[in-house]
Amino acid sequence: MKPAVKREIQEIIREIDGIARELEELSHGINQEFKGIGATVCSKNMQALSSKYRYVSNDLRRTL
Repeated sequence: MKPAVKREIQEIIREIDGIARELEELSHGINQEFKGIGATVCSKNMQALSSKYRYVSNDLRRTL
């Protein structure tokens, strides 16, 4: 793999990891600040989305 391509993939991985972290932080914040079924559902959905981003990130790491 060309070094430029590898660097680009690494940058994408960093971006994806950042998005996943932000989603986890938002999910945690929703759990702390809001109560009720809607907040729980929203928080769980954000966690699920974060997990999907992490999966993509890990998959990209395997390509390196």
